[in-house]
Amino acid sequence: MTSYLGHDKPRQIFRQSLNRDMLHHAWILAGDKGLGKAGFAQQAAHFLLNSRNRPAGFSENQDDEAGHLLAAGSHPDFRLLRRGPKGDKEEKKARDNGLDSLDEHDLARNIKVDQIRALQPLFQNQSSISEYRVVIIDAADDLERAGANAILKNLEEPPKNTIFFLISHMPDRLLPTIRSRCQMLRFDPLSDEDMRLVLKSAAPGLDEAELQALVLAGEGSPGRALQYVEVGLAELEGLAREIIRTGDRDNRLKSELSRKLALKAAPPRYRAFLERAPSLIAERIRDGGLAATLQAIEKWREASDLASTALPKALDSQAVIFRLGSLMADLAPTEPGK
Repeated sequence: MTSYLGHDKPRQIFRQSLNRDMLHHAWILAGDKGLGKAGFAQQAAHFLLNSRNRPAGFSENQDDEAGHLLAAGSHPDFRLLRRGPKGDKEEKKARDNGLDSLDEHDLARNIKVDQIRALQPLFQNQSSISEYRVVIIDAADDLERAGANAILKNLEEPPKNTIFFLISHMPDRLLPTIRSRCQMLRFDPLSDEDMRLVLKSAAPGLDEAELQALVLAGEGSPGRALQYVEVGLAELEGLAREIIRTGDRDNRLKSELSRKLALKAAPPRYRAFLERAPSLIAERIRDGGLAATLQAIEKWREASDLASTALPKALDSQAVIFRLGSLMADLAPTEPGK
């Protein structure tokens, strides 16, 4: 669970609403991926469902009845809706190892309307063991059109003592009628200091160089940074930054980067680097005072286009990485120390 460290304002707004007996029935948790919105929703659910032993505030310690039931996925007053397996093979894998064992490409494109319809028996009776019932939709952006319309009916006529948390990375794309019936909680990127605290807690084995690289790569998103930890992106980022710094005139660094990302076990690292490379180029343009240089902006645009099409078009990974490295090298300062 990603910590909500740094998200004091959303937590304060939610608690004040509850303390004043004005708790809204539906909340959109809005912000970039990986900021901790899902963790916030889970902790808010634990707080609301723990009516017998409610803590003073949100807590990551869930060693109680409500926490155990939530962890087991068996709390009768709680539902979590996410995209399911896309086929029979993936469904078997999910049954055997849990939904979290599935990769992105193993999941269906959308949260289906049938998943929304399956919620309705929950609303037809009173809550079982808690004061509230809680539904988390992660993410509401994934709702198919019919599913969005189905959940809208529940938001228009909310079941008693039922709280909805709609996690959204792109709230402007949600149906206006859904947005109008929810209270918005916005989550901002974390500060570098909070990022360091989250990463140290989640990955205590990081050395200082890796930690600093991941703080930069995460861009305020601990979830993104922790994904990069899993694929060892810090090493690749170091090579990329050295290419940007030196220009890599003999192509040694570009070749090494391409080799590391062409290995059989490299696909997750390759995907992570494709996501990160345009940001590194944009960072160099911004920090190097090159923002007004049309040639530099064109290189960023080419890198973004290449990174976004490399996987769908099944382009040769070594050629893609070498070209991205060349675009980075072209932005190297012409004078030492720049």
